[in-house]
Amino acid sequence: MMFMGHQIDKAKLMTMDEVVDYLKTHGENYSSLSDIRTRYEEEFGKDLIWNYQHCSDCFPGFFIVPVREGFLSLPYDSVESDAYEIIVADSAALLCAEDLQTLQELYRSYVEALLGTMDEMIAIAKEEGSQNA
Repeated sequence: MMFMGHQIDKAKLMTMDEVVDYLKTHGENYSSLSDIRTRYEEEFGKDLIWNYQHCSDCFPGFFIVPVREGFLSLPYDSVESDAYEIIVADSAALLCAEDLQTLQELYRSYVEALLGTMDEMIAIAKEEGSQNA
């Protein structure tokens, strides 16, 4: 499959169960996920894991990990200074095309609103800057 501009052999991706089992064995946190990230970088020459930080359900964010079965959502429920994101492996789930489209639309809406607001902030700061000069 073609993903992020690279040809990816799906057979070389971990399975959903392998990812979840690895996290449960080595720690359900960002540090353990980094081992998988490194493995993928070495195998595919690119970091394939994404952090989706804008979330509207009970988790503040989640990681999207490509696996043989598709794209795995690994939600996290907190962030700690030593282990970073604390992943809730029992809530891991495969994302279907509809899920991904909904996430894309939510994120696009958020980003467009943020950029519009920042345009207004810039205009106000420029106006106030000219008054302070």
